[in-house]
Order: sequence, then C-alpha cells, then structure tokens
Amino acid sequence: MKGILIEPGKAPEPANLPDTLSAMESRLGGTVEHYIFPRTPAVLFFRTAGQPVNRVVRGQPLCGTILCYGWRGGDIKPLSGALLTEMLDRLKDTEVRV
Repeated sequence: MKGILIEPGKAPEPANLPDTLSAMESRLGGTVEHYIFPRTPAVLFFRTAGQPVNRVVRGQPLCGTILCYGWRGGDIKPLSGALLTEMLDRLKDTEVRV
C-alpha cells in the first residue's frame, strides 16, 4: 500500500508499506501504537519505546521507524496526490505540524 516511510535521521519518503497490522508489527519489530491526525485523513504507526525518538507530535515522542497511511472510516488507505505531498511536508521536521 502506498504511504510514507520515516526512518530515524532520514527524510520521509514515499514507499510501499505493509497493509495489515501483523505485517506492520513485523516491519517495525514489535507492538505498534498509532496517532490519528485530528483534521487530516492520515495516521502514523510507530513503536512506543526501545528505539530512538524519531518525531514528536503534540509532545508525544514517536520512536523508531514510522509508517504513514491515509485514514478513512476507521481503516488505513493508500496515500496519494495532494495528501501525500502535504504529509511529506508536515513530516519533514522532527516536530510534526498537526
């Protein structure tokens, strides 16, 4: 599924990401948490601990590699077009703009 991969110390980049929770956990190396953006149809999946802090969202540290997807109806969706461009821009800094 098309989304954004954000590895620690690197710029976010479009990537083909896993499309199931078990595949996400396998990719990230353990149990994952998520952050749903309040006014943007997007979601971030990340590890909660045991890895270096990668980004901070509203004071919450997101650790290790982060996966960004579209979000609609309580489910992940592919990112594309304007939303992909917007999220690449928002995620480029350590402090994420929400």
